[in-house]
Amino acid sequence: MKERRSSTTNDGFMTRRKALSQMGIVTVGLAVTPVPGWPAPWFSQDAVVPFTDVPDSFDGLRAGGGLRVAQDLRNLSSWTTPVEDFFKVGHYGYPEVDASTYRLALTGLVRRPMTLTLDQIKSRPRVQRTTVFECSGNSSRIFHGMVGNAEWTGTELIPLLEEAGPLEDTREVHFWAADSGTEEIRGNEYEQNFARSMSMQAIRETNPIVVYEMNGDPLTLEHGFPVRLIVPGWYGVSQVKWMNKIELSADRLMTRFMAKDYVTLMGREVDGGTEWIETSVTRQRPKSAIARVTRSGSNFTIHGVAWSDGTPLDRVEVQVGDGAWRSAELERPDDPTSWTWFTLEIPALPSGEHTLVSRATDSAGRTQPEHLDLKRTRWENNELFYRSIEVA
Repeated sequence: MKERRSSTTNDGFMTRRKALSQMGIVTVGLAVTPVPGWPAPWFSQDAVVPFTDVPDSFDGLRAGGGLRVAQDLRNLSSWTTPVEDFFKVGHYGYPEVDASTYRLALTGLVRRPMTLTLDQIKSRPRVQRTTVFECSGNSSRIFHGMVGNAEWTGTELIPLLEEAGPLEDTREVHFWAADSGTEEIRGNEYEQNFARSMSMQAIRETNPIVVYEMNGDPLTLEHGFPVRLIVPGWYGVSQVKWMNKIELSADRLMTRFMAKDYVTLMGREVDGGTEWIETSVTRQRPKSAIARVTRSGSNFTIHGVAWSDGTPLDRVEVQVGDGAWRSAELERPDDPTSWTWFTLEIPALPSGEHTLVSRATDSAGRTQPEHLDLKRTRWENNELFYRSIEVA
C-alpha cells in the first residue's frame, strides 16, 4: 500500500474516515490495533466459521481473463475497497485513452460550449467522496461481491454545467464514453458509444462528481482512466467510465444501455391480476450481506455490510434459522452513501448446519424483500441473501 501523510483534526487526532481510508486493516486472525469508531469484533482474533455455500474455487476472477468480477466479502479488511479488489465491467471493452490528447466536451443546449483538458479538470475545485456502489446485476450467484466502497477525487459536475450555461429547454444530461460497439437496430448495424443520461433534477439530488482519482491514485484503465462519472447512491451502470462528452439535451436518450438494457421488468399485483412494468435502473435499493462469522468459545459474531441510495439506514436485522429477527449493531458512516458495517453477537449454537440472513431497512421504510418472484430481469436484485454455516 502506498504510504500517505495523514489528515488530522485540529486537536491532532486522525479523523475516523481518514484513518479507515488510509490504512489496510489486517484480516481476522491477525493481531491488529482497533481504530476508534470501527466495530471492535472486526479486529478480534476469533476463529472464522467457514460458510458452506461458497465453493473452494470461488476467487471473484473472470475465468481465463483474470479481471476482477467480484470481491470476496469474506476477506473484507479495510474501510475502502482496494483498487485491485473493486469489480470491473466494460460494456464495449476497455479503451485506452491518451491523457495528453484527452478532451472532455460540454456541448448541446448550452450558452458557452467548453472543451477541457485533463489538467484543466484537475485545476478546478477538488472534492473527495467515499461512496459505495454495486453493479445492478450483483446477485447471490457471485455472493453479492460486485460492490465496493472507494474514495473518489474529482470536481463537482453542477458547477461545470452552470459555467457552460444550460439553455431553458434542457431536460436531460447525456454522458458519453470512449468505448463503442456495433448495435443492430431494425435490421441495420450502427456504431454507438456507451452512454447514460440523468435528468437535471436527479443531478441536483445526487451532486455527481467528475472523477480522476480512486483511493488517492489516478484511475486505472479498467476503472475509467482518465475521467469517469461518480453518481453517489446510484447503481454502477451510471458511473460512466472513460467519459469524454457531456451533452445537455431536451430529449431522452434511448440508446441500448438506456432503453433496452439495464431496464428492470417487474410485475405487481393489482385487482387480482398482474401488471408488468419496465423501469430504468437508477437508485440503489437497500441491501445487506453477511460477510463473515467468527467464534470465541461458545459465542458467535456475525459481521456484514449494508448500503442504500444514500437514504440513511434505519436498521439491519439478522435471523438465525427460523428464529426471531434481531437488531445488529451498526457503525454508521458520516456520509450515508458509504457502506454501513454491522455486527451481531449471538449465544451458543448447537452442532449442525445453520442458515443466516440479514435484512436492511432505510429511514423511508424500504426494506429488502424476502423474494423477487415477480421480477423477470436480473437487475436490482436486493432480495434476502441467505448464508449457511456448519457448527462442529
